[in-house]
Amino acid sequence: GMAILDVARRWAGPALVRARALRGRIRARRIGSIDGAGVVSVVIPVHNVAPYIDACLRSVLGQDHDRLEVIVIDDASTDATPAKLERWRRRDPRVRVITRVESHGPNAARNLALAEAVGEYVTFLDGDDVLLAGAYRDALESLRSSGSDFVVASYERLEGTRRTPPAFWVLDAHAADRRGLALVDFPEAMVNAVQWSKVYRRAFWQQAELSFPEAGHYQDQIVTAHAFARASTFDVLHRATVLWRIRDDGSSMTQQYRALGSFRDRFATARRVLDIYRAESAPAVARARLVQYLSNDFAITASTVPDLDDAAWQVLCEELAASVPASFDDEVWRDVPAEFKVLYALILA
Repeated sequence: GMAILDVARRWAGPALVRARALRGRIRARRIGSIDGAGVVSVVIPVHNVAPYIDACLRSVLGQDHDRLEVIVIDDASTDATPAKLERWRRRDPRVRVITRVESHGPNAARNLALAEAVGEYVTFLDGDDVLLAGAYRDALESLRSSGSDFVVASYERLEGTRRTPPAFWVLDAHAADRRGLALVDFPEAMVNAVQWSKVYRRAFWQQAELSFPEAGHYQDQIVTAHAFARASTFDVLHRATVLWRIRDDGSSMTQQYRALGSFRDRFATARRVLDIYRAESAPAVARARLVQYLSNDFAITASTVPDLDDAAWQVLCEELAASVPASFDDEVWRDVPAEFKVLYALILA
């Protein structure tokens, strides 16, 4: 029975996506404008993603919630990406393409698109990722029910054709659907710091004065920190809505973290995030985020010690010294796994 169901899903899935995309195109042509209540503005910055962009846009335009404004910013691509985008733009009136002649990076591209967005909701996706079926339907259903400012969903990793779960702390944060949360009541949600897992009310985005810092890596974490700190309430979805592609060639930005500048940015961004929570939220929230960094992000980076050359080792020592609390704060350290406490002590010594 399960085998038959799997075959049916494999056959019916792509056919349903095509049917939904066609319905959305026809409706958009009939209405003639894509704005107003229920419209999701989807912001997609792209740069040289020709092998992936078709799958990405197919997954977005084939959503069962089809009231979409898809704003793709081509950040000076030099491969076949522009030609593929032009085909999508001609095919579907919901797709807008903004072309930049000089590359200014994904965050500048996101800010450019946000200035153009007209939807009631705004969300983000990267051009090499894939949106899962029902993603926007479930996000909007949650927001309409709760009245919250934004919703954050889980995600999965996509390596080739293999889907694998995200880090265990992301799974833990998404163990159940939760609605109408204040940050102080559920600081666990802060571990989901990526942008493409969230759908925001655009009115909240504007009122909270959110925008992307344009220099450096990992800057979506800054936006996430401001959003969590400034939201009245947010929702958490148990389900995954995005397949985050881990590229075989190691070319995606997230996989470049061992480059020294990026190495420094990883810690500098974390310190900036902690400053935001200290300034804009309760002390318990900032403390919880520090525990998360010490137990997760910093620990993974520190565990790469055997692979580091002398220059990278020096950077790691300096950045840990600047990021790990100097005084022994029991409320922080009691929640950090013992092996990481030992690892930090040895590196800093």
